[in-house]
Amino acid sequence: MPTDRLVTAAHVLKAVMEYERRGSTKVLSDLEKLEPDLVEYLLENLTRLYHNLAGFGLSAGDTRKAYRLAEKTAVVCLMALRKAHHDLWQADPSSPDDPPPSP
Repeated sequence: MPTDRLVTAAHVLKAVMEYERRGSTKVLSDLEKLEPDLVEYLLENLTRLYHNLAGFGLSAGDTRKAYRLAEKTAVVCLMALRKAHHDLWQADPSSPDDPPPSP
């Protein structure tokens, strides 16, 4: 299966550590400044997920736990992808790991 291998385990780990260090509120606030439409879509759907989970009869604690896991998963993926794109743009063009230029 072909892949561009843009996001590495290091990107994901750094995103997880930043998310846990700064907290979801601060991270989401910063992401919202950079990608307002994307974060708005994410938050709307996370809210919908929260209400659906509560409607399924989960306890308040279980609903919050599932919501937080979904939020962390989505936000960490966004952060890791943004960092990987940043690294790609900053990469040295002569690096042997970079793909050859398109014709």
